Parts: sequence; structure tokens; C-alpha cells
Amino acid sequence: TVEAPVPDDAATVRLWLHSWSTAQGAIDFDDFEISGIEATEGVAPAPGKPKVAAAPVTAEDLAKRKTPPLIVLKLDDLRPINGEVHGLWKRLVGYLESRGIKAGIGANMSKMDEASPDYKQWVKSKHAAGSIEFWFHGWDHASHEVDGVTYNEFDNRSYEEQKKRFDDSQQSAVKDFGFAFTTFGPPGGSGKRFFDSNTYQVMQDDPHMAVWLYSQPMDKAGEELQAKGKVAILDRVWAVNLEGSVGQPNFQKFLQGYAANPDRTYFVLQGHPMAWGNAQRWNEFTKIIDFLVEQQAEFLTPTELAARVKPSSS
Repeated sequence: TVEAPVPDDAATVRLWLHSWSTAQGAIDFDDFEISGIEATEGVAPAPGKPKVAAAPVTAEDLAKRKTPPLIVLKLDDLRPINGEVHGLWKRLVGYLESRGIKAGIGANMSKMDEASPDYKQWVKSKHAAGSIEFWFHGWDHASHEVDGVTYNEFDNRSYEEQKKRFDDSQQSAVKDFGFAFTTFGPPGGSGKRFFDSNTYQVMQDDPHMAVWLYSQPMDKAGEELQAKGKVAILDRVWAVNLEGSVGQPNFQKFLQGYAANPDRTYFVLQGHPMAWGNAQRWNEFTKIIDFLVEQQAEFLTPTELAARVKPSSS
């Protein structure tokens, strides 16, 4: 509830809804009421426009594109569970392998002291096979508080703190997996920014980092970093995603976004496989894959995509 005094000469009232950061997404609001304004003779509320649901889109409605899209599956939050690779990850990677589909899997590194030899070997073997690129998704994916305000892992932390999280994770990756991460995708969670100005400097300074899975459309800061020539930025189209909301694949929302972006060269599609344990969510994910295969989409790892496209293309 928000209360505000009404100026004597007020003629209209408007509600302005906005996010707290540059993050973009899709959300529905309803059931707003405006009350407490004294009635004035001859003045009445204007009728609201009825909500019109987006027309359903079917796969049959969409013709194949002249140039098939390039796709990166950005799959988040791999970490040891009781020291092992969780069965949902094994199912997912087995499915992708059976279909000859490449992908990127984002790893968190703070629990590697609990990882079993089998966990480490699983990552090593998938990395060596070449169809999965493991990328850096944060040290612990944990939010933190500053003056009572919650921030994501790489937001509102000093350069030194962020650099240490990169360095510790890289050292662990080299020791436990035999390779350093070359791609970064910042974790979210708090609903605010995913990174800050210090993150750009860390990406420039980390000797291994070459690709950034950007959590938003391209902006000026991203263009400036990319112009330095070291880091390629793969930006996002929020309307085209595996999930309609976090953890919930949604084939219909994917189709609507895909249909609305017919000229986009590539899409980075985010998902959280540890939330796809029930049949309905898994089936929605596989419908998206089936559709993209029918569209003759080319699935690439993040590093492969960065080498193929001009990252700021839209």
C-alpha cells in the first residue's frame, strides 16, 4: 500500500512500476485499486483497458529461418551434492550427448573440498570430450549484506574481494579439473544487479577470462570492455529463454519470444537443471530442444559462439 497527498490541481493519477536495476524480464501485475480520492461532480475514473492475453504460438506457425540461429545452453549451478554429481545433471548431460548437442555448464567452486574423485573425474571427462564447456558461475553463489541491503555475489564488493573469488576458483579448477575457466556468468539471487564496475576490471585482469555470458542486453559498459579486445561479451534477449520463471521451463513463452526476435543471430538460453526434477518441467525443456533441432539451430559452447559471432549483434 502506498499513500500520497493529492495536489489541489491534480487532474490524473498514474501508477509507475519499475525494477530496481537494469535487469529485464517479464512479469504480470493485476488487481490494483486507487481509493481515497473525493468524488467531484462530473469526474469519474476512466475505464481500464481489458487485459488481452498474448495469442498462443505453435511451432507450426513459425517457418524455418533463412539463417538458423546459433544457440548456447547456459545451464547454471553445478556443485557437489554430498560430494557427488547429482543424478539430474547426469540425466541432462546424457540426454544432450545422445542428441549431439553442445552446452555450457556453470560451476560454483566453494564446495570443492567436499567433491569426491568421481565428481572431479566426471567434469574432467566431459571437458575432454569437448561437447560441454564448464564456466565460472561464482565462488559460492551467495548473496551478502551491506548496511542491511542484500546484494548478489559480485555486486557491491571491492575489486580485491571479487578478484579473490576469481583467483580462488581458478586455482581450484586447475587443481581439481586440470583446466582454468575461460568464461564467466555471474550468479544472481537477490533480484538486483548481477555485477558492478569492479567486475569489469576483474574480467579484464584475469589472465584466463575471454568470454562473458552477460546477464542483460548489451550496454555501454559492455561495449567498452569488449572494445579493449580481451573479453567477448555474449549478451541476452530476456524474452527468449528456456525458463519462463526461475527453474520452470516454458515452451510457449519461449516460442513467443523466439517469434518476436526473427533476426537475432544467436540466443543464450539460461536454465537451472536442478529444478527440473518433475516430468512436466523436463518435458517443457525437451520440447524447446526438439523445436530448435527442427529449426536446424546450431548448438555451441560459449567459447565457440564467441568465436563465431560479433557479440554485440542483435
